[in-house]
Amino acid sequence: MSLVIAGYDYEMLWDSKMDDGIFAIADSAITSHQGGRTILNGFRKVYELEAKIWKPNFTPDGYFRNYLDIYSIHPFIVGFAGSTLTAQHILNSITGHLKKLRISYVDREMQAPIKYNIVLPCEKNLLISPPIPTSYDETTFLDSDYENLVTGELIAEFVEHSVNHALKSASSYKLSMKEFQSMYTDIFCGVWCPQKRQHEIYIYRMKSKRNEEGTLYAYTEKVYLNQNEIAVLGMRKDFEKEAQSIYDKALKEEEKPSRIAYNFLNACIDKVQDSGSKEIDRPISFRKLDKYKIKKIK
Repeated sequence: MSLVIAGYDYEMLWDSKMDDGIFAIADSAITSHQGGRTILNGFRKVYELEAKIWKPNFTPDGYFRNYLDIYSIHPFIVGFAGSTLTAQHILNSITGHLKKLRISYVDREMQAPIKYNIVLPCEKNLLISPPIPTSYDETTFLDSDYENLVTGELIAEFVEHSVNHALKSASSYKLSMKEFQSMYTDIFCGVWCPQKRQHEIYIYRMKSKRNEEGTLYAYTEKVYLNQNEIAVLGMRKDFEKEAQSIYDKALKEEEKPSRIAYNFLNACIDKVQDSGSKEIDRPISFRKLDKYKIKKIK
């Protein structure tokens, strides 16, 4: 089991709250299958990733040639609590998808204006596979055309696709409910939205349902975390309600939420270990995303 706490941080100045990024605090234990004993610690549960947006290149006569240049890079953080094997598979999928995002355009009538978009490497790309050979004049596909394409929600949607792509591999096997529970993993994503000029957190909790053949399969749907909420991954039944309470208190009393959350996770570890369990353990990992910078807090 794990305990990961993520939320919006604030700097309290006079009578106002100033946005101070996103914090992610996690224990670092890997436990035995029964969860009662730590078998190693210092294991990372929060990762620093990047969404790389590639822009197209064209031949002198206006035909699409390839993707050689990166238009922009958007750092984001991802954390998990649950099965380490499932999490590693998901992280590989997220990394593989989001490092190869490509600028393209939406299908249109011949004379209609171009509407630009960003596509995943596994999605249909009309520049790579056009319905008919097409050339583009020098007034199209300019850097200025891409300024409003990237949003926090779009990156979160790409993460959702990547998680589901990783989970889809399990659908080829006939999962039992016990097997589903053994691979259960919670994910969060923290990102800066350049359009709304705000930090955003999205939560991905594993769900299950049966297809037409009655086979159980795992999937997820992103959920936006409101600015006055805190996310708890892992030991939710034990600590989620209390975590929200201390977060509310921090905002009300104008204390720094990340500091309060860090102290709370420390107390949670003591409480669990005092009960004779080693489900969570130190050292504690503490990272912050501030717009395009990610730093480790010591």
